[in-house]
Amino acid sequence: MNQSTVVMEATQEFQTRKSPNEAFLYSLVIPGMGQLYTGAKRGYLYAAADVGLLVTYFFLRNNASNTREDYRDVVRQHVTFIGPGSFEDWDPIEDFEHATQYETWNHVYDSDETRARTGKWYWTDLDPNLKNEPDLDIDFDSRYRLEAFDLRQKANDTFQLARTILGVAILNHVVSAVEARISTKRFNTRLQKTLTQTRVNALEIDLQTDIAAGALTGTLVLRKRF
Repeated sequence: MNQSTVVMEATQEFQTRKSPNEAFLYSLVIPGMGQLYTGAKRGYLYAAADVGLLVTYFFLRNNASNTREDYRDVVRQHVTFIGPGSFEDWDPIEDFEHATQYETWNHVYDSDETRARTGKWYWTDLDPNLKNEPDLDIDFDSRYRLEAFDLRQKANDTFQLARTILGVAILNHVVSAVEARISTKRFNTRLQKTLTQTRVNALEIDLQTDIAAGALTGTLVLRKRF
């Protein structure tokens, strides 16, 4: 009597292989999604870190922007013009920064073109007799200028910290993506081992053929390997 064996798995393959490339892209866009794609709960840690870092970044950036406006307000309130002049014509970065560094318009870092834009100016607590003197010859530090300078430095430091936090957030995306790709490959390896073991322990159905009768006898034999 001949015997043919049909192997049937005892359990359905509910879990399927996952794509490492997809996991990489998921986590690159949203940290932790690649891990959750394979059911790894640590994905929530990456996601939570991303949210925390982004909230911190926007908080710091908003704080820095407000402080920058504060120092510009000090300039607007305590700098006066010699003749016509308007802060509306000033460059919001270069001209306001220079005002926090010098007592008057007459300093070496402004070109004639810049002076045509800013007009002639000086800090209001400076002796008016010195308003046209070269800055290097003035032995005086305006308290308003120093206040504006400190606020400007604080704004710049906060902007730098915000950029650092943003860099860490970007790094979190990259680390999560790389880790998701690696862990997905490990997931597939474990899955393959599980499926192989399942096949070894599978139920075997033997369909026995009766040579004399020339047909299947319909005999069902169940075997379980341990």
